[in-house]
Amino acid sequence: MREGFNRTSPLPVWLRVTLVLFAAIALFDDLRALEPEDHAATTTVLVAAQMILSYGSLALVAWRPGVASTVLLVPLVLALFTHSYAFTLICAVIVTIATVSMLPRTLTLVYSLVLATWTITAVVVESTTDALWLMGTPLVVGVVIGVALRFFVIQHRENKTRLRSIEAAHQQLREQERLELARDLHDVVAHELTLVTMQAAGSHRQNDPAVLHETISTIENAARSGLQELRTLLHILRESPGAVSRNENSSGLTTGSLENLLDSLSASLTAAGFSVTVNTLDGFDTLPTTVRGTAARILQEASTNIIKYAPAGSACLLSLTRDANSVMVRTENELQHSRGPEYGEYPMTSGYGLHGIQERVALLNGDVTYGPQDGRWVLDVRIPFGDA
Repeated sequence: MREGFNRTSPLPVWLRVTLVLFAAIALFDDLRALEPEDHAATTTVLVAAQMILSYGSLALVAWRPGVASTVLLVPLVLALFTHSYAFTLICAVIVTIATVSMLPRTLTLVYSLVLATWTITAVVVESTTDALWLMGTPLVVGVVIGVALRFFVIQHRENKTRLRSIEAAHQQLREQERLELARDLHDVVAHELTLVTMQAAGSHRQNDPAVLHETISTIENAARSGLQELRTLLHILRESPGAVSRNENSSGLTTGSLENLLDSLSASLTAAGFSVTVNTLDGFDTLPTTVRGTAARILQEASTNIIKYAPAGSACLLSLTRDANSVMVRTENELQHSRGPEYGEYPMTSGYGLHGIQERVALLNGDVTYGPQDGRWVLDVRIPFGDA
């Protein structure tokens, strides 16, 4: 209650200045027009005090509407004794509009009851029902205008709140889209560029032309695959995802056939010199698209990490299985005994791969565990689907 009573006026500066100037000019003019001979000395003092308090309450509306409504009660009471109602009634209408439109409902109700009581008292004091129309009508009009303004103010605040919520949701959506795009770009280019980098680095120590030709062929295929995936992603961004058809030879994020993806990744690892064991089953085509896509991205990221960090020529495992409620992805590779790439230092570690896997799997309420186990690096992922 006290906080609402002392609430600061939300009026703009220009309107505050206008109210203060109007109150000051009107007070000066009424005081100058006050004729002492028309009233007794005591009455003249009361009328002057009534004027000062009336216009003072009007000026206070610019800062504290609650205080202004309280101050106004004094000139209203004085008007019952001086029988001078005109200027106090003008100030009361303006203060009423401000009070009803800006103060809490409880204070507004109390203030309205006080005005109604004062109007009835004025009718009794003046002994005529004309006072009811002359003083009650302006005050009722002020209350109605205040209620209308209150409605528009509340609507304006609600619209601003709703707009802020929409803007926050839009910003969150843009952030999610940005992160999704960042993950997609990472998935598209990381695998092929890693393969190209490792093959190019390994070719420095090769003198056999046949091996060099095979390395160049592998680099060319990886580059073409990465370019195809990048074009597909750009096409998705420009058009609609449903209008895109992927090339089966693309090693990237083909969600239509996980078996083809495993074959492609196995071939890439074999071309990089790894001994690959593939463990998979049939029946992945009936899985939800989001689950297939997530599994495909995990397998590709895991294969990229194997090329980056596993010892050259070591054995690795790509496993893709399922049960009635979930898909399981598991990869294993030997740990690098020495830090740093075999063929010089290449800044290939971004730190986004495993973090991206965790984000994707978390969206599907899955589980991710990874780390060294018995001298091997193991990535174990479970992706639920259906009612799991």
